[in-house]
Amino acid sequence: MRKNCTRKAKGQRASASQLKLALGKLIRETLYETVVISGLAYVMEVLEAERAQVCGPRYRHAQERSAYRSGHVRSSLVLGGRRVSVNRPRVRRTVGEEVVLPSWAEWAVEDPLEERAIEQMRVGVSTRK
Repeated sequence: MRKNCTRKAKGQRASASQLKLALGKLIRETLYETVVISGLAYVMEVLEAERAQVCGPRYRHAQERSAYRSGHVRSSLVLGGRRVSVNRPRVRRTVGEEVVLPSWAEWAVEDPLEERAIEQMRVGVSTRK
């Protein structure tokens, strides 16, 4: 009888530790998704502010403006260690050429993972997987 109780207690401890591992993974994934979503919201806010600075306020007709809003285009950038899809706002000059927003130009080129991978290779850490 005593052995049976001991096995049962061990089984309950094992399932409790498995639950903690699963819960920890869930919390980590949820936190990661929250950070990525917040980051995307910030990116869109900054891009729209820059577009307003270049084009002027929305729905205002100004003869002296040099650029206008031109919808959105599907683009991608690295955020939170992975490439994410973004509907990037477009701006065009009145003469027809595309205007690249300063923040987008910086964010689209930069890949923080490459720098980290090079740093890891320098110290001798395996970069597989």
